[in-house]
Amino acid sequence: MRIVTFAASAFVVLGLLAFVGNAADPTAKPTIDPIKANGEIFVGWPKPEFALVISGELDGYLEPCGCAGLENQKGGLKRRETLLNDLRAKGWPLVNLDMGGLVKRDGVQAEIKYKYALESLVDLGYNAIGLGVNELSLGNVEAVSVALMNLDPAKNPVTSANVGVYGLDESVEMGMTARFRVVEAGGKRIGVTSVLGAKHIAAIKGRADIATIPPAEAIAKVVPLLAAEKCNLQVLMVHGDPAEAATLAQQFPQFQVVATTGGAEEPPSSPKVIPGTKTLLIEAGHKGMYVIVLGFFADAQQPIRYQRVPLDSRFVEGPKMKKRLVDYQKELATATFEGLGLKPVAHPDGEFAGSESCAACHAAAWDVFVKTPHAHATDTLVKLDPPRHFDPECLSCHVTGWNAQQYFPYKSGYLGLTETPLMTQNGCENCHGPAAAHVKAESGEIDATDQEKQALQVALRMKIEDNEGNKDGQKYGEVVKNCMECHDLDNSPDFDFQKYWPQTMHSEK
Repeated sequence: MRIVTFAASAFVVLGLLAFVGNAADPTAKPTIDPIKANGEIFVGWPKPEFALVISGELDGYLEPCGCAGLENQKGGLKRRETLLNDLRAKGWPLVNLDMGGLVKRDGVQAEIKYKYALESLVDLGYNAIGLGVNELSLGNVEAVSVALMNLDPAKNPVTSANVGVYGLDESVEMGMTARFRVVEAGGKRIGVTSVLGAKHIAAIKGRADIATIPPAEAIAKVVPLLAAEKCNLQVLMVHGDPAEAATLAQQFPQFQVVATTGGAEEPPSSPKVIPGTKTLLIEAGHKGMYVIVLGFFADAQQPIRYQRVPLDSRFVEGPKMKKRLVDYQKELATATFEGLGLKPVAHPDGEFAGSESCAACHAAAWDVFVKTPHAHATDTLVKLDPPRHFDPECLSCHVTGWNAQQYFPYKSGYLGLTETPLMTQNGCENCHGPAAAHVKAESGEIDATDQEKQALQVALRMKIEDNEGNKDGQKYGEVVKNCMECHDLDNSPDFDFQKYWPQTMHSEK
């Protein structure tokens, strides 16, 4: 089997100025050329007999999220829609497969997001979708079963050989899942099944509402059923890791393609042939940044071609997925924070005062702050289309007084544009800590001795240590740890504290 590879270039690190500028302006024009940055796709490809489009581990990223600006990031269902439409317009028969992992967190918002992600993939014409450990780990299994039961039975693509909601047989009988699917495309029959890996089965062990059996046992039961279907190609999706997927491929060599989760964030530039087999091992990466397209041709010299497709700004927004995103944001707004299970809690260090309370006494620092993207963080959400200022996953780093990683508000923090206008933007207290007591003491609103005032001042000071930073060889100190609450690897992978700090540096008593 000869494989011709046309791969996108490695991920391009964005310049810091682009990083800072586009965070404040969601309408900014692209600062990089996506084709120059990520490479051309499908170079020299003729029309295939059919093509597999393989994705997985969306991880809740219905669209890209981060400080580099959407135009400089990869991923998003709106772009995936455009890719699929473009390929169909060329007359390519498509078989769309997803390995599962549609969400990453738990809670009510994750349950809502799973429903929208699943329905979106159905709208995009997916033929088989696996069950991932994160959706199965949602505390409320009814959120999963209701999402599955609400799908049109004729279009339901959810597939699992070894997982069943409420029971293996029950899940199939109720129409929530199927053990395998047979898809016809380009005059060929493609058989597909999916399994949850052993490590993930162990993670949900003890869930009475979810039934599982070992992957190999399940595959052994499906193999004769697929053989009876006389498929031209058989595909196994493994929601596990590459090592387990390779082992299963060696046990069951009738699968010519095995797709796996658990690999690198960026998929390989070319596929691997699993040792001892002729089977291709396919990884699709994380966060929906890429899809893999395998083209099959009636060509003995080049029967299969492989393309890693970066979902970058070369793909315009797809209208169906944009409407899905609008509906998702509307549901979050209708649910309210309370309906999403978010109850404000007291911050251990006190109450928030709002950044404007800092301006009078800290004028020099304020002059620096108002020129940074932090001072426009909430505005960014409001200006987006659709707006995101009801979305806790966005608000946590775009307002004042929220827990950045756990996505919940503190009692004196932001609760809404009209309810708490002084808590908009990513303000001073997100770094320095709640300052209401300090403000009241300095303004005379409460009686405080000089010693008490000094103690309140000291509590808000932050000291950058020598060589403090977030890169190898630098000291990972308290200031950087605080920055990384929002500028984490998920949302700000190119963040470099030592380059960024000079643009926001402020120091005064």
